[in-house]
Amino acid sequence: MSDSEDENKEMKSFAEVHDEIKQCKRNPETSGMFVSGWDDADQDVEEVKDPKANPIDYVLWAAEHGEMCVLKELLKKQPGLVHAQDADGYTPLHRAAYSNHTDVISYLLSIGANVNTKTQLGWTALHSASNWNNYMAAARLLAAGADPGALSDGGQTPMHLAAKISNCKSMLLILFLRDDAVEIAHKINSAKETPLQLALRHGLYASLFEMVTPAVSYIKSIAFTSNPYYRQKSVCK
Repeated sequence: MSDSEDENKEMKSFAEVHDEIKQCKRNPETSGMFVSGWDDADQDVEEVKDPKANPIDYVLWAAEHGEMCVLKELLKKQPGLVHAQDADGYTPLHRAAYSNHTDVISYLLSIGANVNTKTQLGWTALHSASNWNNYMAAARLLAAGADPGALSDGGQTPMHLAAKISNCKSMLLILFLRDDAVEIAHKINSAKETPLQLALRHGLYASLFEMVTPAVSYIKSIAFTSNPYYRQKSVCK
């Protein structure tokens, strides 16, 4: 094999490695491996230099930055932009959830945004909210029917993402209000880890998972059925 052939082989290998690293950086589940303590970890969405260049980039930018007037003007002219997606599959709703703009979330939902649309990597808007402890955005999404058990391509639920950040208390409490919290808390991702295991390793609030043990959930259900209001409501049905 000649020197030139060896060089071409090395260049090809480098290109393959470069593409793999680039893909990992674009994946919000693995992008943290490439962020130092001095870097901004906001790698969840695609950056666009000139968002006004086309309507799709502009509507995504407006949703991410909470520019309600711009958003309404764009969507009034082109209602279909509510379903716009960037190259990674993020919609205006994902962008609003990522930035915790509850007013934008409410507006987008009111004009037909799909609360469970997934990105190329399987993230819903609730995943985006959970990854950044945006519990107010998460509460609004859950009220609109967001699926807390939705799985990303890596088998991650929103609870998995919340559990791996240190300041996850408020986000976890919102997710624990669900009746299916016990089931979700025991789901295993592609790395064979449950939200509890992630919380034990990364977060400060692993003890909160005591709230979603089967015994506690059973006691909670008994408390609800013992409530006179709920008993009367069930009788009326």
